[in-house]
Amino acid sequence: MIDFYSPWWLFALLLAPLYLYYEFRMKGKKRQALPFSRYSLLQKFKPGKSLWTYIYPILRTAVIVCLVLAIARPRFGKGREDVSGEGVDIVIALDVSGSMLAVDFMPENRLGAAKKVAKEFIEQRRQDRIGLVTFSEYALTRCPLTHDHGALIRLLGQVEVNQEASSTAIGMGLATSVARLRNSTAKSKVIILITDGVNNTGEIDPFSAADMAKTFNIKVYPVGVGSNGLVDFPVSDPIFGTRYQKVAIEMDMQALNTIAARTGTGQAALATSTEQLKGILDNIDKLEKSRYKIRYYYDYKEMFPLFLWLALLLLGAELCLKLVWVRILPE
Repeated sequence: MIDFYSPWWLFALLLAPLYLYYEFRMKGKKRQALPFSRYSLLQKFKPGKSLWTYIYPILRTAVIVCLVLAIARPRFGKGREDVSGEGVDIVIALDVSGSMLAVDFMPENRLGAAKKVAKEFIEQRRQDRIGLVTFSEYALTRCPLTHDHGALIRLLGQVEVNQEASSTAIGMGLATSVARLRNSTAKSKVIILITDGVNNTGEIDPFSAADMAKTFNIKVYPVGVGSNGLVDFPVSDPIFGTRYQKVAIEMDMQALNTIAARTGTGQAALATSTEQLKGILDNIDKLEKSRYKIRYYYDYKEMFPLFLWLALLLLGAELCLKLVWVRILPE
């Protein structure tokens, strides 16, 4: 942005039109009022007006404008933000078990739809620390709590389904997420648990993990993705390549509801389409608002030397014209 340190000096720009009015109007009338008995005779010897009659007043007017602008001190400011306040620490716990390959979120599979919507959610939470945990037979911390959302989104993009996993450890995924948040000093701590299956392995069951979350004042928002029953699932065929067949995938929404109730978030949400999943995360975004203040600072670069040099250049141009190119008679 560009502003002026002393903007009231800009009123002095009114001198420019006043000076032009004096040069082209008042001076002419003053010359015609000469007390000379044969003024009409002198008029015959008066040279006609040329371009140079206007050049010098215009140059002087430009000098006045440049000097006034220099005194007003124009400056170019580069802004920056200083953010302070209370953010929310969030961990996204994402199921990457084999069942997430089901394609009932056409044209995406379940994991692809979850990653797409999670990316949009992360981009909306500029002031919050967000982490990423994935789980199938075991749980992994893909990204600790961070403000570097660009790096987090890159890591999210690299997440793939663990096709070697034959079971799902929802409890381990939830417990690992709790471990990432338990030492957080944020006023609000949240886990978004996205899964499509049933807990059937792991050293910690989901309800014990939910009690752990409650102990550390962590809210858990469970989100079930996909449809219960028969869904299209990709199968590799050595002859015909990838083909799809109907597979029954069971989802334990009752367990997810229990997790939500124990951590104080009410009831788990079910998404059977990308639009529903986006709506659920948008609703969580509204419920878990950050409180913060933004202060703006500007680093300024002074520009008045430019106008001073320009004024000096214009004065020099007028002097050169008078001495070298076009001389004028004294008035």
